[in-house]
Amino acid sequence: MDQYGQSSEREERSRPASGEAAGNTVSFDRSRVSPRPPAQPPRKRRRRRIPQRIYRRGRLSAFFYVTGTLAVCVAIAFFFLSAFNDVLAFSKPNQVIEVTIPKGADTAKIASILKEEGLIKYDGLFKYISEFEKIYEGKYAAGQHVLNTNMSYTSMMAAMQEKEKARETVTVTIPEGLPLNKIADLLEENGVCDAEEFVEKANSNNFGFDFEEDIPNSSKIFYRLEGYLFPDTYEFYKDDTALNVIRKLLQNFDSKITPDMQSLMRKQGLTLHETLTLASIVQGEATGDEMGKVASVYWNRLNDKLTFPLLQADPTRDYANEQILTHLGDRDKSAADYYNTYVSPGLPPGPINNPGTAAIMAVLKPEDTPYYYFCTDLRTKQFYYAETLDQHNANVRKAGLRGWS
Repeated sequence: MDQYGQSSEREERSRPASGEAAGNTVSFDRSRVSPRPPAQPPRKRRRRRIPQRIYRRGRLSAFFYVTGTLAVCVAIAFFFLSAFNDVLAFSKPNQVIEVTIPKGADTAKIASILKEEGLIKYDGLFKYISEFEKIYEGKYAAGQHVLNTNMSYTSMMAAMQEKEKARETVTVTIPEGLPLNKIADLLEENGVCDAEEFVEKANSNNFGFDFEEDIPNSSKIFYRLEGYLFPDTYEFYKDDTALNVIRKLLQNFDSKITPDMQSLMRKQGLTLHETLTLASIVQGEATGDEMGKVASVYWNRLNDKLTFPLLQADPTRDYANEQILTHLGDRDKSAADYYNTYVSPGLPPGPINNPGTAAIMAVLKPEDTPYYYFCTDLRTKQFYYAETLDQHNANVRKAGLRGWS
């Protein structure tokens, strides 16, 4: 192209005709085409660095979020498990508690009382379930109710709905030295409660008294509350529950063990359980003024265990044979041997009856004697005491006893 913008004749000839047939070779002047630049490798994009401060803050936020979420989930799960256990009593402690419901108390007040006494944890939940069960104000009976911490909410509700009514009472005298199963029979004979239920509840329940902590947790003990059912004259409701009756007996016992008695026990180096055990033996042997001397015989033997390893108390052998073997049979003779002081040394595992105050005081304040033996004339009830075995054998003949064992 010249300077006036017109193509030269040579250039016109070199252009192909517009209707040129397909397949004819078209030539290019490669010298006039600009070379393609070499391919460049792709540029790497620089990652933007997150400031260390922001990075750490992010990690901490994530940690606290996850930890917090887990903590909330665990807390919710724990609450529901605790609530279900409290409502349904899957694994709650076994303790008898007496509550007093005042007249006119609404459900919220009753729930509050139960919570204060340690029977329930969630008073609001108790109120809700009570209303759900359509147990409204006025359906709960005012007065005293004996409940157990291992009862479900609905069981407590049912127990507190007993209607107030005039109840027949009966006066029962429990003599000193009566064993637990005989007390149960006496109560049933007087229409107070069922004997079998009495024995079962006495062995399987904690009634919440401080002295119960002194009872050893030993499988050798035959009846757990033997010795703690205080002999006295009582007025009971007829057709009452065993729990009510046992609690009444234990309340009386608790009132009879005075601080002075407890001080004397410490002075003698005895626990309450040991005191009652020895007192029950004395109770089984003697009455009145003879108790102090009989107690001295057993104290002398206990204080000279090398010479007298065995107490050899007849009431313990009788208890082993008449109470334990009669109940268990010969299949578990070892249980009887633990109580038989002709077989096992020292005191038996627990009391063999329920002693009165005189027997307890005889153990705590025994007479000071040199005796290691005694026997009794079964006809005249006269007691004979001896320091040596020869003297004792002579006394056995005086008492008209055939032999001594």
